Amino acid sequence: MATDFDGDISEEVVTDTLAENGKQSDCKFRIIEGGDGESFREVSTDELKKYIQLRLSETAHLSVLLGSGSSLPAIPQMKTTFAEYKSKNPAGLRPLLRKYTENPKHDPDNIETFLSWIESRINGLSNSEIRKEKQIYHDVEKRLISSISKGFLDDYNEVEKRPDNSDTHNTNQAGKTELTYETFMRRLAKLRESSRVSDDAINVFTTNYDLFVENSLDRLNYSYTDGFRHKLRPEFNIAEYSRRPVDVARRFRDRWSPVSPFFKVYKLHGSINWLRSGKSIVRSSDWDLGNSVVIAPTSSKYADTQGSPFSDLFRELSVELLKPNTTLIVNGFGFGDEHINELLRQALSRDDFAMTAFVNNREENVKAFMNKVSGNPKATFITNGEGNSSAHYFSTLASLLAFEDPFENHDSEAENGK
Repeated sequence: MATDFDGDISEEVVTDTLAENGKQSDCKFRIIEGGDGESFREVSTDELKKYIQLRLSETAHLSVLLGSGSSLPAIPQMKTTFAEYKSKNPAGLRPLLRKYTENPKHDPDNIETFLSWIESRINGLSNSEIRKEKQIYHDVEKRLISSISKGFLDDYNEVEKRPDNSDTHNTNQAGKTELTYETFMRRLAKLRESSRVSDDAINVFTTNYDLFVENSLDRLNYSYTDGFRHKLRPEFNIAEYSRRPVDVARRFRDRWSPVSPFFKVYKLHGSINWLRSGKSIVRSSDWDLGNSVVIAPTSSKYADTQGSPFSDLFRELSVELLKPNTTLIVNGFGFGDEHINELLRQALSRDDFAMTAFVNNREENVKAFMNKVSGNPKATFITNGEGNSSAHYFSTLASLLAFEDPFENHDSEAENGK
């Protein structure tokens, strides 16, 4: 379950639209400040670049929230995985689907409502019925985990075997997702480095279960913490987010320089390489565990976040959002997780917090959230302008962070920080 299960994010091939066919200046975006969608200004790519980069370089504290849309096309949509599962017609599924669709409000393609419905039925059923429905529940969940692990591994293997001088602008190639993550992380680090802010650590919160964030940071040789202690069998400990390594090579007159760039990675809904060992959560080198510690895509997601380690992770999200002069960049998140939406609304009630979200404002959950924060100038939404359909793509955001840097290889998006 590498995605955030928060709504229907259109499954479009993530392309570097801004650079495609040399039409960089032709793309139009709408900047909606206040959320109602009625008042906006349409800007060019260059204007939006200046707008975004200024925000990121001036803010004292920077956080990023990434959802399922950021891992397209490597990780398939949940509805795609669900459709493939249904096509195999496993025993007991067809009669259960008939019962489920007796309610006209139930979407037959929505895996989250389907699993939530099964979950709500289990209490009060006979033992035989419980066994059947639990089996289907776990089968669907296992299929989702498998699709995420396979999608990440296929993308990872493609990047690992690719020569450094390969064409990274071929949008049909596997490996594009990893390369987009690397481009985004590298450019974000460069912007923060040039801003000379006192707190240059970058918080990356993600509801995804895949390993694109960690892998991109590994390939770029950037220092980061994911909350796990450095042990033979890494164990999760929330105190790790309070630590920061120092660069002893830059020591001068007993002053220690913190390692930079430095990222803090928060997997809000778990990860495909997390395993429960007794009372602890450990990180495994196996990317296809089958019994990963994750929050299932059901309506009980909020209740599930109250247990360890998720309660600690969400407390960290709340703490970071409450820091003065904080900016949050959102991409790929469909605002379907109410427990996260509530934290965002609380943060938006303050004058020293700003959120900029790259969204497809045709999605129902996105429209609902925009309406709830309507009139709040601290909530900014970047959507599609005339002739553009890629404002919510992760590669679009990565492209907007490009700036004149003599050390950046403009012929390749995968120089791995060299």
